[in-house]
Amino acid sequence: MTEELNLSELFANFINFISRNGKLLLIIVAVGVAGVIGYQKFKTPYYETKAICMSGIAEYERQEQIEDLSQRTAIDVINYLQINIENEDYSALATLLGVDEDVAATIKKIEAEQLYQQDMNEKFYALNKFEITLMIFDNTRVTEVQNGLTAYFENNKFIRSYYEEYKESCDNLIKDINLEINALNSFREQNNTKLALAAVNTLSGKNKSLSNEIIALAHVREDIITNRNLLKPLIFVQNFAKIEQKEDDILVWAVLGVLLSFIFGLFVALIMEVKIK
Repeated sequence: MTEELNLSELFANFINFISRNGKLLLIIVAVGVAGVIGYQKFKTPYYETKAICMSGIAEYERQEQIEDLSQRTAIDVINYLQINIENEDYSALATLLGVDEDVAATIKKIEAEQLYQQDMNEKFYALNKFEITLMIFDNTRVTEVQNGLTAYFENNKFIRSYYEEYKESCDNLIKDINLEINALNSFREQNNTKLALAAVNTLSGKNKSLSNEIIALAHVREDIITNRNLLKPLIFVQNFAKIEQKEDDILVWAVLGVLLSFIFGLFVALIMEVKIK
């Protein structure tokens, strides 16, 4: 009972304190909110857009698909750019992206993040795609930044060397498969010649087995050709969305301004009352 009375008394004193210093608190809060709104209105506006990408780097490196490892290298390569942005080293950033320095200077933030999907057991597993978030001050430069990212991956020495080796490896495999298919076709034709006068199905027994091997090798060859043509260092599955709406954090900052100004006002009012006493 005593604790309830103490809490009630403490609350009543707090309300009386606010009531006595109401004008001062209102002035400080009004100034704080006005300052926040003014800052938000006069600061350089920016735009935010997203793109969905994938990379063939994991395939070049022959990595096992363990959790989110498949796209980790590509994600880290993109997030590395944020170091130059935070240091405002736009000259280095422009060199990496192969764009003009004034284009690089429009980038506020760039961040890549692995994409996941939830299965029937509510377990999340990594997809072979990732998302890039781009914050930029000039929305007319988005396409140039996107092209710059593609050039950034293609000109990276580590990625380029792996990519060249990967394409050469694919070409060698395709040649070997073609030779094997030709050899199997030749062997089957020889068997068919011997059985030409016989009343048997040429696709039964040994010949059927050879046909299945040829088809299997052809499927493998087509998979290799498809991967070689599609698995580039950086592929945009979905380009950066076109944006016209500026990002406006005025509501969030206004609420935060009210809260901080009110706390500051309480502190000032307390000091003034202590001095008067």
